Amino acid sequence: MSSFLMYLQSSIFLIALLWNPVKGSRGDTCKQFLICMRQCSKGCSLDEYPGKLPIYLTVFWWDCTDECKYQCMHNVTASDLRNNKRIKQFYGKWPFIRFLGIQEPASVLFSIFNGIGHILGWRMFRSIVPNTDYNMYSVWKVNLVVCINGWFWSTVFHTRDLNWTEKMDYFCATSMVMYSLFACLMRFIGLENKRSCFIVGLSFCCLFCYHVFYLAFVRFDYGYNMKFNVTIGITNLCSWLSWCLTHYQQQPYVWKCAVVTVGVFLLLGLELGDFPPILWTFDAHSLWHLGTAPLCYFWYSFLVDDAKYQLSMKRKTKKSP
Repeated sequence: MSSFLMYLQSSIFLIALLWNPVKGSRGDTCKQFLICMRQCSKGCSLDEYPGKLPIYLTVFWWDCTDECKYQCMHNVTASDLRNNKRIKQFYGKWPFIRFLGIQEPASVLFSIFNGIGHILGWRMFRSIVPNTDYNMYSVWKVNLVVCINGWFWSTVFHTRDLNWTEKMDYFCATSMVMYSLFACLMRFIGLENKRSCFIVGLSFCCLFCYHVFYLAFVRFDYGYNMKFNVTIGITNLCSWLSWCLTHYQQQPYVWKCAVVTVGVFLLLGLELGDFPPILWTFDAHSLWHLGTAPLCYFWYSFLVDDAKYQLSMKRKTKKSP
């Protein structure tokens, strides 16, 4: 078991080394794109919308410069395809065909799927587990709110990639991973140990606030953000797997938790095998979001089984003299 965890941790560290997010790309620095941008920016000379953008674009904060970038990006891409050249990325992203004013429609749709998955999962959990008797109920209720908020901002960010939407997506994604780790530690410690739970909760809150403050007001450092999230992700992954490995004999349902944990890890492979979007819509990142949506069922099914187990142990303790 320990060798398995060591192998898993080494694999994640390899992902951390290979995963190098970059905002600048070959496309937006190539000569053809820069010339196109210079011509387009003079008087907002747009091919499709001369002088004025339609309302379905302006409502999503598109302006003349953004539209120039979009049209020049596709002009360069079309030229590359005609000349059998490699497709370029622009500003760290592949060229997508937007839907109305939505930049990445597939990622938006699949982010919504994840949010719906959490809502349906919570409805199942709430209909089965009594909130008066189960002491972890409040922990999982807050987890629902954190996840819904995270997937909401993922939807907003993929709708329009702006400075503030990007930050909100990053911060809320971090909150989901950090809260998952917090919940795991609460399951290890037990909420009966109120002092330890308070110290852990306060430490996590301070760490998250420092992380957000640094990125928002000191320096938005992509490298630091990636390392921070990978570190929390590794700890979260190994913590949940350790809990599963130590409880699977008495609680065989923990396989569902392991499936979710390992499934998320395996889906990260899509981020490493990045490729130009299929039909200019479905890229690796959108498929990563699609893959995580079904895992919501296994997660909430695990929470229901775990609640039933804890409640049954609580009743046995009360009955024993």
